[in-house]
Amino acid sequence: MKKVKQINLLQTKERLKQQKTISHLIQVQSEADRCLKVSNDLEELARDKAEEKQVGNAYAFQANRQLVQKLMEQREVLLNRQEFLEQEKLATSIEIGRSKAKNDVLEKRKIKEKVTDARNKNSKIEESRFISGKR
Repeated sequence: MKKVKQINLLQTKERLKQQKTISHLIQVQSEADRCLKVSNDLEELARDKAEEKQVGNAYAFQANRQLVQKLMEQREVLLNRQEFLEQEKLATSIEIGRSKAKNDVLEKRKIKEKVTDARNKNSKIEESRFISGKR
């Protein structure tokens, strides 16, 4: 019975770890969604500025061009961040799978221990009946 309790504690620990990992995955997914939205907004803004035909003077043209360049640089940074977040989601998903597999193994071990405990209990009962039957 002691081993069953230990296995229960290990399962609880693994479930908590799994919940924490799932929570992390949700956070990563929401951050990836935000990055995608901001990246799309930056691209749209850069496209609008690039298509702007109304130029007052050379300085305004140069300022718009620099702004478009900065927007594209920021978009590149966001794309790199999205790539990192995709890798993070993949790693987190793998970790969740491992955790589920470990929990399944612990469940099988727990069942095996319960069966072993039941057999030991039955053999002790049979032994005590046999001994009391001799008297």
